[in-house]
Amino acid sequence: MKEKEFKLKGFSYPLTPLGRSSIVGPYPWHYGTEYINILYRTDPEVIASYLPYPLEPGEEPDLAYVAFSRWWSLWEEGKDMPWLNPERTQYLEAAIWTGCSFEGRQGQICLHIWVDNDFSMARGWFMGFPKKLGQVFMTGYHPLNPGMPQPGPGTRLKGIASAHGERLIEGEMEIMESAPPGELPRPMGLPLFHIRHFPSIEKGAPPSVLELVSLGAENYRYGEIAWRGSGKLAFFPSEIEEHFALAPIEVLGAFSFSSGYTFDGGRILYSWV
Repeated sequence: MKEKEFKLKGFSYPLTPLGRSSIVGPYPWHYGTEYINILYRTDPEVIASYLPYPLEPGEEPDLAYVAFSRWWSLWEEGKDMPWLNPERTQYLEAAIWTGCSFEGRQGQICLHIWVDNDFSMARGWFMGFPKKLGQVFMTGYHPLNPGMPQPGPGTRLKGIASAHGERLIEGEMEIMESAPPGELPRPMGLPLFHIRHFPSIEKGAPPSVLELVSLGAENYRYGEIAWRGSGKLAFFPSEIEEHFALAPIEVLGAFSFSSGYTFDGGRILYSWV
């Protein structure tokens, strides 16, 4: 008996007869981002515990940073989404990043991340981001508000991440000086190595997907103005999350900048299955 054709459509769930309801459409995906990044040192043994073979610690194995970020994104076939449904194009994230290496190539990996929009979480799982829903808040100054400062030396910025009723991370930055766009300290700006994991539906079976991937970027650009300054960073304990073991030992500085790029797919580097 001839198998029936699979007629449901969509790049991602939900699959439907028209394919219009997918939570995210096919790439290329286009991004624009504003960041407050706080660089710090933490326990290198804790970082190493997150890096299964063939990943290894980076050149400075105790370096990490927290990124608070505001995003605008869309996919190629959904360029009308900003006016059709703005909620599907905007979100905020808070993430803990650290350096790592694969076969001698330096990179970075996201260890924990919280996001406030479901389509970003679903897309992130596809890419290997360990995203969870949370609440993220970032300082924003409007240039025409007479009660708000213009960004520059002395201006203060803050990011807050919380989830399931718990405050998790709070970061502060005081701008000291302008910085050349794109000249960021490592591991910021390094290639991304991520772990994609999808469990099997069969009890006791190995995961259906467990692979190390690299994520690329095209059309990368930075905003005209970037800032560097001093930083503060506080991690708060949680009954649910495991981020507290990555709490800062020493804060090294903070950076505020904007960037944009296109993601048009990644590459599988290694499979544990």
